[in-house]
Amino acid sequence: MTEASLRYEAAAERRAWMLSNVQSHGFLSVTDLARRLGVSQMTIRRDLHALEETGSVRLVHGGASLTPGAPRVSAFPDDDNAPARERVAEHAVGLVGASDTIAIDAGATGYAIARSLPEQFGGCVISHSMPVLQVLTAGRPRRVVALGGELLPDRHAFVGPTTEAALAQLRVRIFFLSPCSIDSRGVYAQSPAEASVQRGLMDIADDVVVVATRETFSSSAPARIAPLDRLTTLLADQRPPGELSCALRRVGVVAHVVGG
Repeated sequence: MTEASLRYEAAAERRAWMLSNVQSHGFLSVTDLARRLGVSQMTIRRDLHALEETGSVRLVHGGASLTPGAPRVSAFPDDDNAPARERVAEHAVGLVGASDTIAIDAGATGYAIARSLPEQFGGCVISHSMPVLQVLTAGRPRRVVALGGELLPDRHAFVGPTTEAALAQLRVRIFFLSPCSIDSRGVYAQSPAEASVQRGLMDIADDVVVVATRETFSSSAPARIAPLDRLTTLLADQRPPGELSCALRRVGVVAHVVGG
């Protein structure tokens, strides 16, 4: 069943589709749902209220997220490197002060960082990642700035002019960048749209910390985000390849290997 066909289907079928997507992504906005389903925002809100009455979702500002404690389908079901991401993430959050403002990138590693933030963290998190936003709003209330825009389904992330415009008046101490690929020439994303958002997040950060796992060193991606001299630190679960290590040293980027 296509999204367009749901415009004409019974409300029950439309709501089942919405619940399935909330379970996958963690959060869906009223605006995005109305656009994708071709119905009014009033209809979407009516559907979300009905789902909330059954305890399936929780209404939040601008949309709906899963009810705390409700079962959730992983946003990254094919991730087979979760233990390494968790080790890197635990090391990364050790760089964060209790009241810092930070930005967290999209992707499985950014998601791991969000889950690793300690309960006592009282700062602010800025992100364009739906799974990150869901984690940070599901438990104890935190200060979160959500960068909305056009949804990039494979990364569960918002991109586009609306996302970038939201960055104009913001500043963060650390941006945890999770690129798809890194080599001696720079860091890379799968799409120019996300690369542009990531550059915007780098521009508002005092420090840019790349968080990577071993596949980042062997993968290839087409859209260059930035050269290596825009980075501050690299955290990874294994030592970078020789050519990359030399390039990082030349531009003064400190690399830390998180032990297994």
